[in-house]
Amino acid sequence: METKCEGIAQVFKQVPSRRTGLLFRILQGLKEIPTIVLVPIGLVVFGLVMETRIIACMPERYLLSEDSVCSPRVVSAGAIEYHSGHRFYSALKEMDPPTVPTFRGEHTKLCQDKLRNSMKYSYCLPISGRKDTPFCIAGDRADLLHVRSPKSVCYASVLHMLMVDVYEGLKATGNTPLITFGSLLGAVRNGSMIPFTEDTDIGFVERLKFKDEVVEALRQKARLYDSSKSLTRNFAVPYVDLYKMKKVNDSLWDIQELVGSNGRFLPGDKVEPFSQVTINGMPFDTVHDPQFFLTEAYGPNYMTPKPRRSALVKPNVPVVTKNATTANKFTD
Repeated sequence: METKCEGIAQVFKQVPSRRTGLLFRILQGLKEIPTIVLVPIGLVVFGLVMETRIIACMPERYLLSEDSVCSPRVVSAGAIEYHSGHRFYSALKEMDPPTVPTFRGEHTKLCQDKLRNSMKYSYCLPISGRKDTPFCIAGDRADLLHVRSPKSVCYASVLHMLMVDVYEGLKATGNTPLITFGSLLGAVRNGSMIPFTEDTDIGFVERLKFKDEVVEALRQKARLYDSSKSLTRNFAVPYVDLYKMKKVNDSLWDIQELVGSNGRFLPGDKVEPFSQVTINGMPFDTVHDPQFFLTEAYGPNYMTPKPRRSALVKPNVPVVTKNATTANKFTD
């Protein structure tokens, strides 16, 4: 049962149709904790041209005319809190502020706050993106500073920015994020994002602290908007999967959505002490033994890329079996 999509959607898991559709769980007194879907909240990039515009979409304040036209409020890059002095953020602040975009037609629904719950994924801003190789190999958020057209935006570049923003946001609020699953796979294979995936994967230890602060900080980051695209369908945008990781005892960890030789459980010495991997030259914490984790998650041939099928999910898709869900994991 999905309850919210405002750039961040809250989902209560019943039975997963695939691992990548299960996003960001938060402990709220439930045995099966809800999930937060961080869907297309990228990009903190200002000054893009053509049909693509970077905006901070705050539907609480908008102008709606009788001709079904509305405009969101724009947030200055200088007003956003960043958690490092990386040159990427310096470049953002030096760029000209974005032009306020105009929503027309079906896109005016994005200005109506009351529609968030009912529209779910469709309430998220539509963006353009590509996942082809070799064009999108080694996609980096820095690529988004100089976009020539919407058709040149790579998912990998968007996902790199999302991953860094969420990882740093969790760290800044006292959480313990770890790079996992497909993002760890890209790091181990070639130190970059997987070019043909639609999500990035981050684990968090025990429970999410200061959830509201994390959500609000991420909403302050800008979005990439393509006025020529229809409203978003489920999973048809770059998004972030967050997985709860719980230390059961000194010898066992429970990893949400892991389907390994021992189910969701990993030996404690394979998880702690944490190690680091490098993605696009930046260090990130991960499990102690990345190779063991990836073998459990993807099998012994995890170093061989297997491009997945389209992640688009049609409405009212029948619930699949556990075995089918497991099979879909081995596609990153």
